[in-house]
Amino acid sequence: MQYIESSVIGLRSAVFTLARPATPLRFVVFPMVHVAEPEFYRQVADRAGACDLIVAEGAPARCAPAQEWMSRIRWDHLVDQMTGLDLEALGVPVRWEYAEHDRPRSGREQAVARVVDSAAAVALRALGRYGNPLGLPSLEQSDEHDDRWERRDSLFGRIIEDRLLHGRDSRLVQALDAIHRERCGEPIKVAVVYGAAHIPAVVDFLSEGYRYRPGNARWLTVAHAPD
Repeated sequence: MQYIESSVIGLRSAVFTLARPATPLRFVVFPMVHVAEPEFYRQVADRAGACDLIVAEGAPARCAPAQEWMSRIRWDHLVDQMTGLDLEALGVPVRWEYAEHDRPRSGREQAVARVVDSAAAVALRALGRYGNPLGLPSLEQSDEHDDRWERRDSLFGRIIEDRLLHGRDSRLVQALDAIHRERCGEPIKVAVVYGAAHIPAVVDFLSEGYRYRPGNARWLTVAHAPD
């Protein structure tokens, strides 16, 4: 199955549903691109807002003000996901990858969080996180080990790959496994709003472990190619 399609007309993302005959729970999967035209995020919001639970990558924008500020620095018609998609405004419970702590944080903890946030904003800019998405290649299920979607050309790149790709894949499938075990008997839809590079791991895990199968795919335009 193809998740991201790059062509002469631009870049598209395939939103699809993972379902199994034995139980009514459905996972609606959104292969995300982190910079896109505003309409892409509006369509994602409309569809995710119709679900009963959202499993989302990262943390709310308010938890990373430096990254949110960096995401707004643009000189084109595109928007960053941090500013273009407000999942918490949809009225649907959101299970973030990085949970917020309910307890008040000490002054030292707040200072460390600010430093980490600022360093991450600079690093993500250097890694091209805020760049134009039209340079991205297509992505299919068979491309899960394709280094076009990973950074393996240096020791630093391998560390980034392990922490941002494979380590996060593991946490994501563990979260989906828990949801399946707890709620597979309920007729609900769970939106999985994660970067496209993580989606092959999701499909592999749910199809091999629980016999979920993809269907009801719908292409959403991420960005149109220039005229």
